[in-house]
Amino acid sequence: MTSPLFVGIDVSSKSNVVCCLTRDEEKRPLSRFTITNNRPGIKDLQDRITKLVKKHGYEQLLLGLEHTGSYSTHTAMYLSRHLDFCVPEKNVYVFNPSLIKEFKKSNFLDAPKNNRADAWYIAAKLRAGNLPHPFTWSEPQMALQRLTRTRYHLMQD
Repeated sequence: MTSPLFVGIDVSSKSNVVCCLTRDEEKRPLSRFTITNNRPGIKDLQDRITKLVKKHGYEQLLLGLEHTGSYSTHTAMYLSRHLDFCVPEKNVYVFNPSLIKEFKKSNFLDAPKNNRADAWYIAAKLRAGNLPHPFTWSEPQMALQRLTRTRYHLMQD
């Protein structure tokens, strides 16, 4: 069995920076690219990752991104429910940004802060293991979360 492909995605409002790592190479990414944060961009991501999977024969795909509000939630939902990457096993992980920040600080003392580097650190965190529960989409949970946050803001006002 081949090693898994680790895909780190740094999500922002206009673009997503993607970094793909394997277990074999320490720091050099297998692929690195930027896509727009919209439907054509996510389809481009699917095409590029599927080409890598077919070329190298990966059987497991781990995708990770930081939780950045609605941008990451929609991206994670699309990755987990709507896209097929031609792999038997696919997991999507949404990390708390402070977890990635602490991972950077504990492993890399002179870590730069930019989107390219952040995508690499997310993929490196996936490769390091000790992962949270994979992302699952629950409409009742999301509705309850929105209702609770709205009530909180109304009470604050």
